[in-house]
Amino acid sequence: MSSIILDKPSKSSQTKPSEIPAETRRKLWSLHVVMPGDTASVFARGTLNSVPESGLFSERLKMTVWTSNTSPGDFGIETDVDGERYAERVELNVHMYGSSIRFQSMYCVGALNMDGTEYEGEWTMPCMNAAECGCEGMKGRFYLREV
Repeated sequence: MSSIILDKPSKSSQTKPSEIPAETRRKLWSLHVVMPGDTASVFARGTLNSVPESGLFSERLKMTVWTSNTSPGDFGIETDVDGERYAERVELNVHMYGSSIRFQSMYCVGALNMDGTEYEGEWTMPCMNAAECGCEGMKGRFYLREV
């Protein structure tokens, strides 16, 4: 009995794995928060390293803080930033430790600008002393810019 070979490849049909793994480098994003005050505004800025193209992210960073009467210096506040980035929208919870607002987090919602390099929106925070104050809480502007 004889056998017939229908197809005999001349080269290996297996593909070799890539020696260089494909890496998707994430861009850095700078978070700016503006807190309006009675006599002076307070500004905070920090850099996020883990903002994906879309999806959830969480990071602890040091936010540099200054007022409209001072300049940015070495004063920083440990801050947790948890959020989700969509194609044209971002939502963040910004929780600053070691500050007078440490018991509440800022809820930020922003939209992507036309050139795709910045999200801009408003943050809100509930009243910190609702039993005595009864105000509607605080609000201000925030910016998440591609670095």
